[in-house]
Amino acid sequence: MNMQTKNLGRGLSALLGEIDDYVHEENLKKNSSELPTYFLQPGKMQPRLYFDAEKLQALVDSIRQKGVLQPLLVRKIDTEHFEIIAGERRWRAAKEAGIKTVPVIVVECNDLEALEIGLIENLQRDDLNPIEEAESLKRLMTEHQKTQEEIAFAISKSRSYVANTLRLNQLPDLVKQMIREGKITAGHARSLINAPNIEELAAKIVKEKLSVRETENLTRKTKASTKTLHQNIDPDIQILADRIGEITGMKTKLQIGKLGGILSLHFNQFEQLDDLMNKLQTE
Repeated sequence: MNMQTKNLGRGLSALLGEIDDYVHEENLKKNSSELPTYFLQPGKMQPRLYFDAEKLQALVDSIRQKGVLQPLLVRKIDTEHFEIIAGERRWRAAKEAGIKTVPVIVVECNDLEALEIGLIENLQRDDLNPIEEAESLKRLMTEHQKTQEEIAFAISKSRSYVANTLRLNQLPDLVKQMIREGKITAGHARSLINAPNIEELAAKIVKEKLSVRETENLTRKTKASTKTLHQNIDPDIQILADRIGEITGMKTKLQIGKLGGILSLHFNQFEQLDDLMNKLQTE
């Protein structure tokens, strides 16, 4: 099979620039090749995990009528296996539509470049839900040691946008799932991040169909109520809780009753748990 492979180098800006030139509308037919759909597999660096069934079906119907118009970006694994870097949704829809082959452009790139290209392509298409985006940005930071400034430059967003998106990783899993399903927005979720009883508040948002502004007001009232409640805590217990918080580096809540008590430690990142485990093991 005669397939054109483009060596794109290691710089992301150069890589993206050459891809843009390579897939320019005038060159699509000339530069792309056809591959059987069974030669392709989802990319391990794919940022998108959730595929909206209704939108996917609309794409299936379109592909049945007009075919796959834009090539998928893939990288070679071996003679007959290729990993999708960008275009998994088109590949899924093509298979569902009964299309046997799809147009592809084969590129050479490493895992970091594959993640960045997939992220940028999905952002440009507005295809990622906010949690997928937040998790992808976190991978760039934790797995590839990228700073927020570097990420912002790579995806053409502001640093504050990146920081606010990353904060969504702090949410409980139940609330993240609500965002994935479109029950609440990222704006709702950001208002809840530092609130007590986040899951209860999220459920209230869905039930009462609260706007983001109403959610912000609800969060402020909840925080004020919680603060008043904490002011009534025994000072000695609060001092002890504060001391535990200093040692662990976590927000601490301590409740003591006649038969014992409950110690709650709040963390924003899994790294804080690692630090806690290290402290406990060295004590």
